[in-house]
Amino acid sequence: MSDHFKYYPTVVIPFNPQCDSDLCQDTCVYLRPETNGVEVESAMMRTIQSSPVYRDNVQLVYLANLPGEFIGRRRIIEHHYHLKLMFAKRGKRLFTDYMKREFSRYFGTPFESARIYGSFEAMKRLGYSREDLFHMWVPAKEILHLNGQTIKRVDDIFIVNYDIPAILLKDRSNTDVAVMILRTRLGPESIHSLMMETVDTLRQRGMLRKSQTFTRIFHFSRSPFEQILDGVGFLYSENGSHIPLRKIHFFRYLLERGIDAKTIRKILVYPIFGFEDEKSGYYEQTIYAASYGMGYEEAYQKLLSAKAQVLLE
Repeated sequence: MSDHFKYYPTVVIPFNPQCDSDLCQDTCVYLRPETNGVEVESAMMRTIQSSPVYRDNVQLVYLANLPGEFIGRRRIIEHHYHLKLMFAKRGKRLFTDYMKREFSRYFGTPFESARIYGSFEAMKRLGYSREDLFHMWVPAKEILHLNGQTIKRVDDIFIVNYDIPAILLKDRSNTDVAVMILRTRLGPESIHSLMMETVDTLRQRGMLRKSQTFTRIFHFSRSPFEQILDGVGFLYSENGSHIPLRKIHFFRYLLERGIDAKTIRKILVYPIFGFEDEKSGYYEQTIYAASYGMGYEEAYQKLLSAKAQVLLE
């Protein structure tokens, strides 16, 4: 392997930001490092080409391979999972009042007396390895997804973001990550349908077991704000420089509506917001979850409806 291929991205299709419609939705898809990238890419392209709707309306506008050396040197994974990493390190100390109430309600356990450990603390206290935590199975009812964090009950212990230690290790020098940007004018629901059909193809080919979730194989942007987050993390030119953020469509969309770049970056660093509705009153969600499956205008209006931004320290 030459130094260039080891230290810099291999860009097969350079990112094309040009789009002739405000309806363009760009979705970042990246494959997990333990995945056979060629086979998954093939399954995805096969799904697109086999459908006249997808074939005529979904474009591949970026394709690159990021070497593990580059990922590690740029600390891409640490930055991308910044919030989850904070909770994995600090555990219950970062829980907001809302999270404390929801934890107690869901598990039927008083928050203050519960033994809640971030995954790194769980490794030290309980002797788990990274792989032990990553592959630890519990029934679905013992898992709570809250403000972008995963809380897993194991006996009388609660572990926050069990998968983060292993994820940080997997995306290192011996692994590569394949990244694609898919563009469509069909609306956000079309990408979700395409991804689920790809999952069906992977299951038919025996590449994904029924018991596995597709997120063990690949990730795709499921909201406009996540499009920005994924673009920040994985969109590079062949010389290793980052593609300017204003070329990411939803980033530019927000700029054009008066939200400055500094504010957008603050949203990515502190993505938990407080909202209110008539049914449940005050609740918290990451802006990624709150805008899941939305188009650009709907996601923008969702942001404007927020009553507070949670600034964790």
